[in-house]
Amino acid sequence: MYFKIITFVVISSIFQYCEGQLVCYACSFSSVDTDRSCLTITNSTPVVNCIHKYCTIMRQEFRDPAGLIASFTRSCLSSPDFLNHEVEDPTFRTFYRACTRNRCNIGNGIQSVTGSNLSPRPENNATNLLVPGTGSSWRAKSTVSLVLFSCFGLYMILQ
Repeated sequence: MYFKIITFVVISSIFQYCEGQLVCYACSFSSVDTDRSCLTITNSTPVVNCIHKYCTIMRQEFRDPAGLIASFTRSCLSSPDFLNHEVEDPTFRTFYRACTRNRCNIGNGIQSVTGSNLSPRPENNATNLLVPGTGSSWRAKSTVSLVLFSCFGLYMILQ
């Protein structure tokens, strides 16, 4: 009986952990850095197993001189400030990009990232943001599978 319970707990834990961890590029650059490798994706660009929902890019440029990069970050966040948005103030022009697929935080940060369900297809100049639903997503299907697996496991234990 205890063997069944322990086996059920271990398998459930493994299944939940493997439920689709996102892989994102992760690096940063500042205007005082000499290493500019984060600005371009290569085979040596670091990646992380992301436990959060979004791969992101944040590119901050000085307004004067225009286009000079103040900071640049590729990361993994649970709730970014913005998904795909530009913010301007008197000093900086900041581009925020977010996506939901493995290694999708590529590009220079100026263009919206692709490889996710966060932006319209094809790209357009509309102000609406299309946010993915959960009905047909892989994560939703795996959650249903986990619930069914748990019910079956409890049934087997209680027999």
